[in-house]
Amino acid sequence: MKSRNIVDKILPVSAILVYLFLWIPTVVLVIFSFSNNKFGIKWEGFTLEWYGDIITNVGIRNALRMSLTVAVITVVVATIIGTITAYGLYKYKFRGKKFLRTSILLPITVPYVVTGGALLVFFTRIVHIPLGYISIIIAHVTFSAPLATFVVLGRMGRIDWTLEEASADLGANVLTTWRKVTLPVLLPAIMASAALIFPWSFDDFTVTYFVTGIGTTTLPIYVFSQLRYGATSVINTIGTIFVVLPVLGILIMNFLQKKEAM
Repeated sequence: MKSRNIVDKILPVSAILVYLFLWIPTVVLVIFSFSNNKFGIKWEGFTLEWYGDIITNVGIRNALRMSLTVAVITVVVATIIGTITAYGLYKYKFRGKKFLRTSILLPITVPYVVTGGALLVFFTRIVHIPLGYISIIIAHVTFSAPLATFVVLGRMGRIDWTLEEASADLGANVLTTWRKVTLPVLLPAIMASAALIFPWSFDDFTVTYFVTGIGTTTLPIYVFSQLRYGATSVINTIGTIFVVLPVLGILIMNFLQKKEAM
């Protein structure tokens, strides 16, 4: 009993120390994004100047615009593909279904360096797609759609499918049933998928680095190129954005899950 009490005391302390180790660098980054110091390495007073520079700096503005554009398109396309794929995998029986369901995991489990290199060879040597907006969006959809598929599949396992049968019995066709019955019950999972995919696409560096072209710089690649010449407060500010967006995505996803549970 005494040893158990010791373990019960040590585990919470250990968990707190681990979380502090993980989060203190991030907290310091956010704090110094408001520092008046030009290089963002010490505190010299509070300022919002560096956030203003994000708006006025043409390079940052263009990179931010491209990241947002790619992320939004990726969210729409990947969520649609993932939802349709999940519906087909759950509702229909066909040869190779188990293999297909397992293989969908590959873009998530394979290291991003391998995925990026494979996509680069595919775009430049096989289909000859110019590196730029199109190649980046295709790459992001490739590793984002499986996420939407499995999130929606998880929701489908908890749906009362007799609702579709009732809709058909009342005279609704397949399209009407999908639009008025299936889609509304799947909507929380679809929104949760979108909330996860957006920061995942917005933050991606590794795959994007392989498939980006001249004049198509996303925000992560812009940050990497600037860090090669030294850190600045503007970089701290951009880092804060990278922290805030995923946190918002997680909070939105949790809100949608709680709303679904109610």
